[in-house]
Amino acid sequence: MVNQEQLDALNTAIEKEIKLGHKQVGWKLGFGSPAGMKALGITRPLVGALFDSGEIKSGAEIVLKKYNEPRVEAELAAHISHDIDSGASLNQIKNSVSSFVPGIEFVDFHSPPINPTFVLSENIYQRGWILGKDNNTGWIEAMDKEELLTSMGTEKWDPFDNIEAIIGTLEDNFDECNKVANQIGRGIKKGDVILLGSVFPPHPVNGGSFHVSMFGQDICMRFRN
Repeated sequence: MVNQEQLDALNTAIEKEIKLGHKQVGWKLGFGSPAGMKALGITRPLVGALFDSGEIKSGAEIVLKKYNEPRVEAELAAHISHDIDSGASLNQIKNSVSSFVPGIEFVDFHSPPINPTFVLSENIYQRGWILGKDNNTGWIEAMDKEELLTSMGTEKWDPFDNIEAIIGTLEDNFDECNKVANQIGRGIKKGDVILLGSVFPPHPVNGGSFHVSMFGQDICMRFRN
């Protein structure tokens, strides 16, 4: 769980977006891999916020010249069907997940991630996101049997399976997200979307399009200079 200094940094970042007229529509987890947590000296993933201003339609194009260090992440994501109480049990959380879907996050690593407080003050570098469509399939127990496929231009990654070994367990990630969301005061609400973690560190954009496929859905983010 974050300390008060880190919580204040995140809260300030959220208030800044709200003052710009942006509506919060969910949450994201970051630096949740073993390497990411080690780099920042943390034991649980950091939690940031998602806003309607960051939503990108699959296939849409991003102009890269607006950003300093544009990178992408291939994510496991979730759609939420019910409010999640602060003290919700794992079963209650499971019943609040409408579906798991593939996700893409676009980030701008304009400054080094020197410590958790700085990273949270930047809302974990969040700049845009795409989620697969909610298909109302509910919680999936056998996540280790699912594969996530990723490619960018001519570069292709081997299929990612056993995803929880990479991003952390779904139980732990939802628990941390729910704790921080309630510390902020908003909580996790019906209709929210959550980016639960990336299968690899933020990757420099080196191709014209980035594809992520999982659960029979393919989503794409395109780029131009």
